[in-house]
Amino acid sequence: PTEFPTAFLINSLFQLQATLKKTSKNPKVSCENCHKNSATGYCKQCTQFSCPECLETHNKWKAFSTHEIINVQDVAVNTSKLLPLSEDKNTKCNDHNEPIKVYCETCQE
Repeated sequence: PTEFPTAFLINSLFQLQATLKKTSKNPKVSCENCHKNSATGYCKQCTQFSCPECLETHNKWKAFSTHEIINVQDVAVNTSKLLPLSEDKNTKCNDHNEPIKVYCETCQE
């Protein structure tokens, strides 16, 4: 069987749809990190809902300092805030630490 290339756009749309379902059906979303508390924020880069305690830990890490956290109430009111950035300047190549410009399916680079 021939394997199809990963459709990143379609995958991100499925993920976005799942997130919208969570906020539209129940404004009280559980923290996807600790699963103990209600989430108060959503990280666009991590694509996770988090409670205040987990957000505090998240925000302490230098690697997450550029992440955009959205208030859960804002997500429920304005779902366009969940849309991925058209040009995410934080997406960097793991090998070269430079912004990703092009990806070749043939070369896998």
